[in-house]
Amino acid sequence: MKFWLFRLHNYGVCRNLKLRHFGHATLYRNAESIEAKVDPRILALRDKLLYCDYLDSGKVKMGFLKRKKLEKLKFDYEKMQRYEEIAHKPAFSILLNDLTEGKNKIVFGQEEKKTEDNNSEKETVVKRKPVHMPYEMVDSYEIIDSRISDDTEETSSFQLNEEYKNLYEKYLEMKKSGLSELSFKDFIKSMEDDVDGSDTDDLPNAELRKVSDTWMSDYEQFDDTLLNVNCYGTSDPNSKISCVPCGGCGALLHCRDPAIPGYLPSELFSFKSDEDLKSMTCQRCHFLRFYNTALEVKVSIEDYPKLLRVIKSKKCAVILIIDLTDFPCSIWPDLKSILHPFTPIFLVGNKIDLLPTDSPSFLENVKQCLVDSVINVTGVKRENITHVQLTSAKTGYGIEHLINKLQYKWRHKGDVYLVGCTNVGKSSLFNTLLNSDYCKVQAIDLVQRATVSAWPGTTLNLLKFPILNPTDEKRWLRTVRLINERFYRTQESHYKNYQFKMTKDMKFATLEEHVGKSFTRKSLKDASVDPFSEKSYKVMSRKPVLDESRPEYKQSRWCYDTPGTIQADQILNLLTTDELSLTLPQEIITPRTFMFKPKQTVFVAGMGRLDYLEGEHFIRCTLFASKYLPITICCTADADEVYDRLLGTSAFLVPIDDSERLKVWPKLKPKEIREITGVDGEESVADVVLSSIGWIAITPLENESVSLRAWTPEGRGIYLRCPALLKKSVSLRGAKVQGTPMYLLGRRVYVKH
Repeated sequence: MKFWLFRLHNYGVCRNLKLRHFGHATLYRNAESIEAKVDPRILALRDKLLYCDYLDSGKVKMGFLKRKKLEKLKFDYEKMQRYEEIAHKPAFSILLNDLTEGKNKIVFGQEEKKTEDNNSEKETVVKRKPVHMPYEMVDSYEIIDSRISDDTEETSSFQLNEEYKNLYEKYLEMKKSGLSELSFKDFIKSMEDDVDGSDTDDLPNAELRKVSDTWMSDYEQFDDTLLNVNCYGTSDPNSKISCVPCGGCGALLHCRDPAIPGYLPSELFSFKSDEDLKSMTCQRCHFLRFYNTALEVKVSIEDYPKLLRVIKSKKCAVILIIDLTDFPCSIWPDLKSILHPFTPIFLVGNKIDLLPTDSPSFLENVKQCLVDSVINVTGVKRENITHVQLTSAKTGYGIEHLINKLQYKWRHKGDVYLVGCTNVGKSSLFNTLLNSDYCKVQAIDLVQRATVSAWPGTTLNLLKFPILNPTDEKRWLRTVRLINERFYRTQESHYKNYQFKMTKDMKFATLEEHVGKSFTRKSLKDASVDPFSEKSYKVMSRKPVLDESRPEYKQSRWCYDTPGTIQADQILNLLTTDELSLTLPQEIITPRTFMFKPKQTVFVAGMGRLDYLEGEHFIRCTLFASKYLPITICCTADADEVYDRLLGTSAFLVPIDDSERLKVWPKLKPKEIREITGVDGEESVADVVLSSIGWIAITPLENESVSLRAWTPEGRGIYLRCPALLKKSVSLRGAKVQGTPMYLLGRRVYVKH
């Protein structure tokens, strides 16, 4: 009786425990399934990895108390599982009374009784129902033979459709005749490649799997009767090049060669008038805009400086755009060669919304660091920099203030050119200015937006829109609008700060402003045209485009979007579109701080590496990079082996795991970093910039000197930036994570009180 009371008590306790921790039970079951899927190539190096985001990120994402609590829950869950196994697992018990008989044998509930006669031996089988314990859940069972018979063919386990049956028969015939040495899997892959490549021979290499077969029907000018042609269209080498530029990249439209910028298939290009072509974009821009697929085109790097040298002979202003997440790598060293000595420069630091605010003087520190870097790299005079503005073309931050400075300092004296390296945000800023008070009201809806993509070198020629020359009345209207909006901006800022404190959601900490329009577009109807005439119908049915011959545009000044100059320090052109989406940050960068000891190496994905060569004590390093780029730390003696074996795995993530991709991936090359001396253990003294990957802020102890060595693909874009851009971010770190060199994320962004 005591035995049953004890079991009932345990059953109630475990049942309550099961209900209380049902969610955690699911969590641990999922964790076990995840651990089972861990890449064995990474687990094989577990002993040589001091830290690996792929394996140890769970320790960093939770604090000490939470981790201990989960360990306690895990222990309780395992205890419950042990009870469940004992209490509910079927267990068959058989009475052994008959075993005392010498010639009796009991097997699986059957008694085989042998009796011997003088002339012959007979067997009699007596079936007996097994006797079970009272807590048994079932009263019978049977044994099922799950072994596969030997005469089963190897292919019987696959349910092949008719197509693959035919392929398999063809594969067997080729195998017998000795024409194929491939496995069946490789044979199928080769056949699929032949089928997929039949329609793309006329196109350069690209990720065409993302493109719909009916992509040409996206164009309004496409004739639906031509849907049965090759899905990627055909070229016409004998056709003429039009004089109409693509509205997305500026290249002249044609249908001669898919590898030349401005290409459109003949199905879309032929028999189209110039007016129809003005509202169309080339195939490359269309794929970038709607399918996020980049086509490779033949563009000469030397053509960019030649295109920009027109600035030196004109009276114009330059908006120099720098990517704040990638400078000085995004500063063109030869900028001075295209500028007149008296050309005014409006220096714009773009993507400020991606930088974490580390102190109240955050904006002023970034401005000062940006100006010093531009002067040191390009050699331009400080007097030529008319204004410095930190902006975000994506969120609109700082755009209204930039327009005010352009209208009051440059006015309407000449054209304005947006200049900068690839992928700094020129096209995004061009589109933002186009949809603001800086563009003439009549042209806002007539000028096509520039193609914006993470792929570098999207713009291939000059794009432009007419600049508004504001009258006194329009200036007054704009001033009234900005004053009225100032109160709402202040209230919105307070609200977002409060929401961030309450939710810790990074979207509330993002620097953001509204870019509005102060003027309404006037009616442009032509009263002399009969609205019911055939000519009027054609005009109304055609998409309106900008006509530069109209009187209101003859004396206009223009804002030009220029092609991005190719900077040898950038590695963006080495990455695919999928790798670019992982490398380029899309939200506020979260600093990741770790303890770095002498003779240790840290990898940032498979693209960056930093070695701690000499030093007496540890240093704190803070990484500023996309959250998708993992960190891996090991001893420097094992660094080469770790890199070779982890390249292409989920531990590095970039470059992607593709054998063909890894064949062309360039090797990492080093650059020595001179001695860095610490000032304060809570203030970074310098940044080690790793090309387009990001940067690592170095924080040695006071008066301690360290020597480092940095690595990037082909040794591109390795700089030591002094002072550090965000020198106070290291002080916002969280507590040290036990058993790892990492610190918790801590305060992710500073908020004014």
